[in-house]
Amino acid sequence: MYGQFSLISRLISPAFSWSHSCANERSRTGTGTWGVRVHQDFNGLPSLSMLSDDILVDHIFEYLMVEDILCLRMVNRLFYNLTHHGIIWKRFLRRIGPNVPALPPSQHYSPNFLTSFEAERLVIRAITVHKNWILPNPPATSYLPVQAHRHILSMVVLPGGKYLVASACNLAKTHYSLVVYVLDHRICGIVPLAETPVRGKAYNICAKYMNVEGTPSIVIGYIRRKTLKSHQSPNSIDPSIYNPYLNNPRCQIDAPMPLEYVATCLQISLDALDALGNPILVPGSQEFFDFAASQPPPFRFLGHLRSDSELRNVDLGEVDGVPNMVVARMPETIVMKELTFDGAISTFKCAREITLSQQEQPICNFRLLPLQGQILVVRSTNRPRLAPSNPSPGGPPIIPDVMFTVAMFPTPDPGDTEAGEFNPLSIASFHGKDIEDFQISDPHVPNDQGRNFLPPPINIFYRNESGGRICHMIISPTPRESAPEAFRSTGKPHYAITNLRSNMMHRLSFKNDESRTVCRTFVIPGCLRSLFYSIPRDNRSDTLSVRNFSGHLLSKRGDDAYSIMRRETLQNILRNVPKHRENMLGQFNLPSYILDHIRDGVTAIAWDEGTGRIFYSKPHETMLHILDMAQTPLETISGQRHPIPLEDERMLDL
Repeated sequence: MYGQFSLISRLISPAFSWSHSCANERSRTGTGTWGVRVHQDFNGLPSLSMLSDDILVDHIFEYLMVEDILCLRMVNRLFYNLTHHGIIWKRFLRRIGPNVPALPPSQHYSPNFLTSFEAERLVIRAITVHKNWILPNPPATSYLPVQAHRHILSMVVLPGGKYLVASACNLAKTHYSLVVYVLDHRICGIVPLAETPVRGKAYNICAKYMNVEGTPSIVIGYIRRKTLKSHQSPNSIDPSIYNPYLNNPRCQIDAPMPLEYVATCLQISLDALDALGNPILVPGSQEFFDFAASQPPPFRFLGHLRSDSELRNVDLGEVDGVPNMVVARMPETIVMKELTFDGAISTFKCAREITLSQQEQPICNFRLLPLQGQILVVRSTNRPRLAPSNPSPGGPPIIPDVMFTVAMFPTPDPGDTEAGEFNPLSIASFHGKDIEDFQISDPHVPNDQGRNFLPPPINIFYRNESGGRICHMIISPTPRESAPEAFRSTGKPHYAITNLRSNMMHRLSFKNDESRTVCRTFVIPGCLRSLFYSIPRDNRSDTLSVRNFSGHLLSKRGDDAYSIMRRETLQNILRNVPKHRENMLGQFNLPSYILDHIRDGVTAIAWDEGTGRIFYSKPHETMLHILDMAQTPLETISGQRHPIPLEDERMLDL
């Protein structure tokens, strides 16, 4: 039926097959109107073109799949116009449910204000990201470098890929700031909209959509270090360049001087970002800067925490409708602060695992689960072992066994600064060697997702064997019929340690001079799609020589419950969904110039699993580089679809 056209070619090249052949006809008939019916059969035979627009859009097209709509788009002007109608693509959005990239909770992205182009782009992104990700060697469909105007040190993308928050500085590293970028601006694509100075490098950035006092906002949490006043001198080391540990919480590097740690939380309203991102204002123009100067300051300070002990692993969430910042105060304490006017602070110490209660059990990472009022905490400790009676001189160092625990703790009552020691509600213990760098995915669940969709699992990744192997653990949501009564009645997801299982272990290597070298592998975890990237094992600098990227599946052939649900939901709008690859890891198929680019050194990497985009920055420059796993339709600066088959300004209103 579809001939030689592939799905992807139809997704990104509408009207190519007929626009040139109809050029002469357009010159004869003018721009056309909605009421003109073309290619009618005047012999009286039945024709779809004879039906009214509302019959076609509301009744006929409702039974068509995406492939059918894109094929109709190539028939004539009438169907080109009608297949861009917003109601068609918004119906597709409703049908694919959790596959839709998350949208900011602002009026600009509400269903009533969502344009037909944006709805179509979301649908096409969901399809092509899925199709590319499950290939044996996922391809990057495009590469785009853009001017970021700052050197980016670290960054995080908000779910859905509409905004990016970066910790940045000037090239001399004398001035630090936080910058918020909009990623889908109609005119310039990626634009810095707001910036606020920071007194030192901001690291461990966390950014989430939250409701603060009734205002939909982006809330940003970060940590910075500062030298105690009693130890400041002209020869003091800049704490912004001091790195306390190299992705291994058990191999601490002593600070060169006593430091104070500050965890800070900022708010920027989505209404302010929508106003600054209005495509009527050309970024960089005088009108843009005049408008920005006339607006109130976009950033608002919400609160901070100070400590002489190291602060680590910031997380954010709304607990019982109240926004909170959660921080790990090393080695074994959790601190929560309400982001309200009073700013109540709560503190508790995580009780130690009984069998090794005499040893310190530092927090490696944690994840706030606000919908169930609990905190998932991962801790580790060295197991005591006896030294050999006759150690071999010059032999390899003895690597002690490690025990780590995955436990669920309750959130403390607001304002309880002396909550004392909390015992875990549930706990699981594991043993290993040389374990480091625990990463936990964020199971964010949109409020409007509905109760018929399975919540995402929680993925836990860590390295062992000197970073050469990645281990994966997964906590599946409790089935609704087995969940506690409070979760069965509300439909909120429930995660329990009893659901924890170890999935697979992965070893990555790269080929160099006809030989294979073992890498250290890093993970940016996702709910469905986690991104792996590998570096040479001996690379311990802040500038990483990235060998390649790899995509991770939750299970072989995608036979786990969550992957099946996502695939079946996506198949509601497709005739054919390709099968998953056999291997859980698929190394990216990148052009040689991209591989050379990332192997030359990378400073920061961010990943958005919803839209399938990798963002990275390089040392000594102010560019932001984007690898896109998805293909999307294009539009011109004026908002017209590209290519433009006819000049009709009414297309802007669709």
